[in-house]
Amino acid sequence: MILSFVLDFNSRDEMEQVANKLWKQHRITGEMEMIPLPGGRWRLSVHSEKQLRQSTIDSLPGKRTTSKLIGIKMEEDSGEVD
Repeated sequence: MILSFVLDFNSRDEMEQVANKLWKQHRITGEMEMIPLPGGRWRLSVHSEKQLRQSTIDSLPGKRTTSKLIGIKMEEDSGEVD
């Protein structure tokens, strides 16, 4: 099972420190994407093959956010069954 989460940072250095911590200390495998944002901010998108405890993720610096998919419209579930 893949564990995915996204963190936003005020600087590239702060983001890289967290990425290195995930690779070296927590020994995650999978993919990480570093995305520049407007205003000098950075986003770290993590797709880990290794499961992490929620408390470990919560203890990481950065602001946890949801990643919006550009160009994909999300429809609300009406709750009806076909």
